[in-house]
Amino acid sequence: GAEDIPAGFAAWPALYATDDGKQVLAQMFLFLVTAEIANRSADWLDVEPEFVGDYRNGALDFGWDKFDDATKLKKRAIELNNGRAAQ
Repeated sequence: GAEDIPAGFAAWPALYATDDGKQVLAQMFLFLVTAEIANRSADWLDVEPEFVGDYRNGALDFGWDKFDDATKLKKRAIELNNGRAAQ
C-alpha cells in the first residue's frame, strides 16, 4: 500500500526511492503524455479548439455544438465557478 508515502511534495522522492514507486511515476508520466497528445489541437486531429481550455477531441459529443452562444457562455461560467469553489 501507499500508507508509508508522505503527503505533498515529499511524495516524489519517496516514490523515486523504491522500484514500485518508480513504476508509479512512470505510469503517471505516460498517462499525462497520452492525455496531452489526445486532448490538444494537433494537426493530425483536424480539431480546432473553440476557446482556451477546450479539450474536446471529436471522440465524444455531449451536445455542446447544439447550444446557442448564451447557453455556452453560461455553462462555461458555471464550470469555472465550480472549479473555484473546489479550490
